Amino acid sequence: MKILIISGFLGSGKTTSVVKIGKYLKDRGYTIAVLVNDVADVGVDGQVINENGLESKEMPRGCICCTLKYALEGNIALIQAESDPDILIIEPTGVAFPDRIKEQIEIMDFGPEVTMGPIISLIDGSQFKHIIEHSEYAATKQMENADFIVINKRDLMEQAEISAVENIVRNINPDADVFALSLKNTDREFMEFMSAVESRLGMEVQASSAVKEGDSDCPDNMCAANDDHFDHFNVSSYADTYHIEHSIDTETAISAATCVMKDLKSMVLALNPKFLGHLKMFLHTESIALRISVTSYLDNPEVEVIDTDISDHGEFTVFAAVTDVPRDNLAEIIKRSVMGNSCQLGIST
Repeated sequence: MKILIISGFLGSGKTTSVVKIGKYLKDRGYTIAVLVNDVADVGVDGQVINENGLESKEMPRGCICCTLKYALEGNIALIQAESDPDILIIEPTGVAFPDRIKEQIEIMDFGPEVTMGPIISLIDGSQFKHIIEHSEYAATKQMENADFIVINKRDLMEQAEISAVENIVRNINPDADVFALSLKNTDREFMEFMSAVESRLGMEVQASSAVKEGDSDCPDNMCAANDDHFDHFNVSSYADTYHIEHSIDTETAISAATCVMKDLKSMVLALNPKFLGHLKMFLHTESIALRISVTSYLDNPEVEVIDTDISDHGEFTVFAAVTDVPRDNLAEIIKRSVMGNSCQLGIST
């Protein structure tokens, strides 16, 4: 089993990338499993990954490079025992440090059958300036030890901007292979990127004997995060799930969920007019699943419709992890946003 880590700050496109990369590798004949980590009590990404035909396990309520490192070992061992896939893709939370996760996995010593593949670090190229301004040290650290750095969302960037970001990224990590992509698309650049990833996955990577338990260049105050607040990015998070009690059609579901997102974004903007992070929702009914996402103060809601065969009325999960907004405020904002549209959504107040 080869372990592939796909990291990146909140809103960089990790879940889209996991689905895209996972499907590509699956079509190439590999067996794939996905381990998803989220900082909130309720996960959204695992639901999206499952609906896209990939098997996933979720690890909510913390960060696997800090508070959940022991749960990480148990989940990898369980996946190895249950299915032993060719490739295990780990999607850590957006505030995790991938090199620390790699070190911990190497310390765990699952035997010669489990080896580390490359670390892929995503950066939202369209928000690069704002991310560096807000959290330069932490964002830089996510890229420093990556084997591949993907400047994502190139479709939202001018060529001069892409070149400028590429130069900065190469200075941060001159040893990484750098790609500028839009990971929503299956184009020539994506195929070249996946060819490089697949080639690296075929290499045997030996666990470093120099790594000792407890060793890390991660400062103590950056590795002792609690479940919902991470000092290195100053991010707080909250999530909740609501039961949909009666049927709603696709048009109504899209309209109502989009209204919730617009209300949620508006209330977050009132507290932090230049927030970074991720506002995301997952709604499923009897016939469809919806994922709605906003990754910064500049974004408009993006809706992804996924076919599904769920038999019950479904659920609506709302997640917010953003910079410089207290957790209690996020909880109240989510409640107000959902309850303001509860009739359309079929949610009882």
